[in-house]
Amino acid sequence: MKERQIEKYHYLKDKPKERQFDIYDLSEYYQKNSEHSSRPHTHSFYQMIWFKSKKGKHFIDFKDYSIKENRLFFIAKNQVHYFENRSDYKGYLLHFNESFILSNETDFNFFLTYRIFNNNEEPFFQIPKEQENQIISYFTQINIESNNKTEFGNKSILSYLLKSMLLMIEREKRKSIKTDNSKTNQNSTFFKFRDLLENNFHKNWSVTDFANELSISSKTLNSITKSEMDKTVSQVIIDRIILESKRRLTHSNAYVNQIAYDLGFNDPYYFVKYFKKHVKCSPSEFRKTIS
Repeated sequence: MKERQIEKYHYLKDKPKERQFDIYDLSEYYQKNSEHSSRPHTHSFYQMIWFKSKKGKHFIDFKDYSIKENRLFFIAKNQVHYFENRSDYKGYLLHFNESFILSNETDFNFFLTYRIFNNNEEPFFQIPKEQENQIISYFTQINIESNNKTEFGNKSILSYLLKSMLLMIEREKRKSIKTDNSKTNQNSTFFKFRDLLENNFHKNWSVTDFANELSISSKTLNSITKSEMDKTVSQVIIDRIILESKRRLTHSNAYVNQIAYDLGFNDPYYFVKYFKKHVKCSPSEFRKTIS
């Protein structure tokens, strides 16, 4: 049996001195990359897709979302997604690594808290009619400036334009969510934890390991995750491991033993028990249900 894994794509990973950003015409991009884009895959970078048409669906982590005119999708690092195979896409697609808009610690903290890239329930923004011209203006300026690759200040101008657009969208998303300003520092630690988890969930780290990396106590970290998600740190870690397990079982034909080892389990039998405890069926049974 030919091994099938979830493809993971990188963007300028080995070229840190190059501009870590680009913009593409969605129709042209899909025609050129349809073979890969229409199969489940993941990235180590961020992707923003502006659909200007209103046909079809886009698939992100076991869910399908309707494509509507002027709907922006935000694909975070490591999310599994794919395009419906069709030839009538219209819009734009942005690729960028987080380093492109991070210039200091404040940027880092704020970027991690963007709800647009951390919203599994609604990973899109439906552009209101009254903001359509503003979004068009941003994309027009970005498109024009992207062609000035050798000009002075090109990276900085593009970074400011992208950051400004993301801030504007984030502001609109937050209007419907009650925020507590007294939790600002606590939120910052939570999002640092989540980023740390994203990079280390497969290393069999304990709650204490994560707390030590954040220079806080396990009790404090538990208090933060309970406040933000109504879950203990252990539950958050379990959820991330189970999500990755389901991704591998759904989108690859890797043996269960291999998936177990990849996720930090020294004993595949224990992984099967762990999965069954939290999903109420074995990995093999889960794979059959999604087949």
